Amino acid sequence: MRVKILGCSLPLLFLSMVVAWPSAAAAQMGPPPGYVVLPADPSSSAIRLEVKPVSTEVYVDGFRAGYVDDFDGFFQRLHLHPGEHELVLYLNGYRAVHQRVDLRSGSDQKVKYTMVPLSPGEQAEPRPVAPALAPEIPEQEPAPPPPMQRAPMPGRTLPPRPLPGQVPGAPPDARFGTVVIRVQPADAEVLIDGEHWSGPSGQERLVVQLAAGRHHVDIRKDGYDAYSGDVDIRRGESLPLNVSLTKRGE
Repeated sequence: MRVKILGCSLPLLFLSMVVAWPSAAAAQMGPPPGYVVLPADPSSSAIRLEVKPVSTEVYVDGFRAGYVDDFDGFFQRLHLHPGEHELVLYLNGYRAVHQRVDLRSGSDQKVKYTMVPLSPGEQAEPRPVAPALAPEIPEQEPAPPPPMQRAPMPGRTLPPRPLPGQVPGAPPDARFGTVVIRVQPADAEVLIDGEHWSGPSGQERLVVQLAAGRHHVDIRKDGYDAYSGDVDIRRGESLPLNVSLTKRGE
């Protein structure tokens, strides 16, 4: 016998509650109000996490959003504003995963990964720390004037300011950044912009210096599903990329 409440069948009422009500974990541990977009917003972007173990913590731009278990179900998604975000997966005893995602409005993406345990003696990196929020300045207060700069003395020139994204102390004409790639299995083939790259034998990571800008990365191995994605390289910065290929049929 099907029970009806106010003209609505019980299964349909339960389904509407699942879709419309956010999870308790997102409400208690999520970023500040307004950071995570509600699923009802058609302009939001969605990510479904297929990560093992499901107890892995999820951080977005330094803020803790919950656990993988909150975002891996049929109706469960990590909803974010469109644009570029840094996704971090963290679990005690495992290597942390850092990945930049560029989300378009209304897109629905999937991140699939298996966390890699730390090697004996390998030190875990600390949990991500949320950036400090800038204090709000009352509208009636005018912005402070820019600091006065001393004019250069005759015969001297002031040192140039660092370019945006440049590491302090790096030469001002530095036009390159670095991508650090860790791959499982370690003998997978790595191609960047169609060019094959390989590191020294016995090393578990591949360090490549690239010109600033967007580059395409392909990682493949016979019997495994290939990985394909883009990375944005910034001058003077190092970008980690962790990829674990999945065997076909799993």
